[in-house]
Amino acid sequence: MFGRKKSVTGDRDAATPGEPTDSAPSTTGPHDRSSVGDVARYYTDLGYGHLDLGSLVIGVPKGRDLNVALDPNGQPEFHVVTTVSRVIPRAFAAPKSAGQWRTMVVAMREQLEGQGAEVTVEDGPWGRELVAAMPGAVFRAIGVDGHRWTAEVRIMATPELAEQAAEEGREVFKHLLVNRGDGPMPVREVLPLTIPDEIQQALVKAQSQLAAQQQAQAYQQQMAAGQQGQGAAQTRPQNPPAPTPGSPAPAPASPAPSSSRNPSREQPQQPDSRPRRDGSAMDRLRSTDDL
Repeated sequence: MFGRKKSVTGDRDAATPGEPTDSAPSTTGPHDRSSVGDVARYYTDLGYGHLDLGSLVIGVPKGRDLNVALDPNGQPEFHVVTTVSRVIPRAFAAPKSAGQWRTMVVAMREQLEGQGAEVTVEDGPWGRELVAAMPGAVFRAIGVDGHRWTAEVRIMATPELAEQAAEEGREVFKHLLVNRGDGPMPVREVLPLTIPDEIQQALVKAQSQLAAQQQAQAYQQQMAAGQQGQGAAQTRPQNPPAPTPGSPAPAPASPAPSSSRNPSREQPQQPDSRPRRDGSAMDRLRSTDDL
C-alpha cells in the first residue's frame, strides 16, 4: 500500500537551514544538520554515541555496534548492528522539488522483482517503505526527501526478526543528520563521506586484503579451468581422425599459469551472534547499486 508522505524532514523543521538552534528540532528527523546547533549535545541528550562523517552523522543507540565494511564496489559503508538487525544509512543529493524517494522505490522494486524477490510497499511513519522477502532474508528500505537531499536506511534481518529489525532501523533513521552542502551534485549521487583517519587506515588494509582475496580466487578459477582442459586432453583418442578439408585445426591446450599462488587473506568476520548476509539473498541485495 502506498502511503502519504509525512511532513517530518529536515527542510520542514522549525529552524531555517543556516540558523542552528541550541536544542534539537521539535519534529522527527532525519534532520538537516544546520538545524542542530550542538551535534555532540544532541546525541548525548539521547544517550547515543555518534560518528560524524561530514555529510552524514550517524547516531548509535546504546547497546549497538557501529561497523565499517566495503561494499561490492570497494566503497566504505557503515552498519549499525545488533543481534537482530543490520542497518545501513546513506544520503543522496536530490533536486529542490520532492519526489526522489518515490522514484527510488519504483527502481528498487523493479530490480528486486527481477531477482525473484517478493516485494511489497508498506505505509510507514515517513511514507513508503519497501520490503523484499527472499529465502532466509528480509530487506527493508526506509527513506524520505529533505532539503536537496534524500536520506535512506537499508535494514537486513532474518524473516522471524524482521519486524523488530524494522523498529531498530527506524530508531537510527529518525536521528540521522544530513549536510548536503551548497555545491552542485548530480541527483541520486551518494553524498561523499569524510572518514576519520583511524577508520581510513583500517579501510586501506581491508581494501588490500580484498584485492588479494580476489586475486587468489581468480587464480583458483584459472587453475580449475586448466585442470579441466588437461583432463579433456587425456581422454582424447591417440590417433584422432584427420580434419576434413576446410575445418579448423584443433587449438593447442593452454598451459597452466606459471606464477605462484598468492595466499588468500580473509576479511575480518563479525561475531556469529550478529546477522550475516546470506550468499543467496543478502549479497544480491547489496549488489544492486541503485537500491
